[in-house]
Amino acid sequence: MSSFPVTVKKLAGRLHTVARHLDLEPDEVELFASIQGVRVPLLNTTFQVDDDGTLLFLGGFDGFLDELRAQVKEAEQNLVTECNRYNDLWLQFDQLRASSDRLCNELAVMCEAQLVGDHNLVMRKVEQFTDRYRENFKQAAANGRVH
Repeated sequence: MSSFPVTVKKLAGRLHTVARHLDLEPDEVELFASIQGVRVPLLNTTFQVDDDGTLLFLGGFDGFLDELRAQVKEAEQNLVTECNRYNDLWLQFDQLRASSDRLCNELAVMCEAQLVGDHNLVMRKVEQFTDRYRENFKQAAANGRVH
């Protein structure tokens, strides 16, 4: 970075050089100021150059920072909302996976019992499934289907 002041003439020259390299008109080149690490767009509605070359922010730089802070706060709120949604979906998935694992284990026990000829255990397991089905029974639709 140069410690020499940039004059309006020098700035105009640099803009023309940039515009020429980008094949743009000088009016199409967007300017930004970096102030305390914040990239501030220089728009004709937000700043003007004083007679002594001082960059003046219309509405003040604090107003601009307040707007940026509001945008950051909104983004943070959106992030929290999405994080909560993600966490809820993860919990649903985890519960579904745990239920699926339990069901697979119960079916494996029933299949093993059937393979070794333990019909009493098979019937108890079928009875347990039937009881759970009744507990979670959904009424049949008008066409008689439950699924």
